[in-house]
Amino acid sequence: MAQEEDRAGATDTNFCVAGRLRMLSRIITSLYNEAFAPVGVTYAQASLLMSIFAQPGVRQVMLSRRLQIEKSALSRDVQGLLRHGWIGENVRNGLYLTEEGNRVAKRCHTIWKEVHEQVRDKLGEDSLQALAQFSDQLFSVKAGRNHESFP
Repeated sequence: MAQEEDRAGATDTNFCVAGRLRMLSRIITSLYNEAFAPVGVTYAQASLLMSIFAQPGVRQVMLSRRLQIEKSALSRDVQGLLRHGWIGENVRNGLYLTEEGNRVAKRCHTIWKEVHEQVRDKLGEDSLQALAQFSDQLFSVKAGRNHESFP
């Protein structure tokens, strides 16, 4: 019954796009957060650790742009990683993982691959194709917004 209530109106297209996307984001993020919980990180932290692992020395401003994270939210997450001792920050040289940070990032990547495959399998190819197409459309809206006024 609860599942029916959660899905009520799922095919109705008269919904707020922002509200629907935020709800879906919370749902998928909670799945990833559960998977990362044994490591003691959130999806947001794991994502940053894996990004820094892939690009040592990356600057916060570049991470913010690439991951589409507000600078203040990224700064808050970076401070958390610094407190855990998982990253080091050098204003001139960007962000680097510590030895412990490397271990955590590698563990996160292993977990991410598992969850990623599980989610992809559950969604199926048709949904993934639709998501890719929808994502491309949203990226185009954002790109167009940079060049014209948008209500």
